[in-house]
Amino acid sequence: MQKPSDNWKKLRRATLERARRNAVEPLEPLNTVLLVASALYLIGFLRLSFGGQPHDFTLISGAAIFAVALSGILVPILSGSVITLRLADRQLKKLIEE
Repeated sequence: MQKPSDNWKKLRRATLERARRNAVEPLEPLNTVLLVASALYLIGFLRLSFGGQPHDFTLISGAAIFAVALSGILVPILSGSVITLRLADRQLKKLIEE
């Protein structure tokens, strides 16, 4: 089997870099969204666990409980997405370095 030519190597590298720019970089904000959702879930969980229930139910406390529940749903979904994104990014970087 013949060795790949320099032109082929350059074309392959450019294609992989473009794939990384088009697929991985636009999804980078998922890291920040996961961090915010995790922090909101942790703060809300601790407040509801150790802070006790508020004496009166207000619209603000209802919105806070809804936000904690929503971030509790988002954390596992976003965790899987971010892990997949990191693995794909690592694999693309490894292929680019070859």
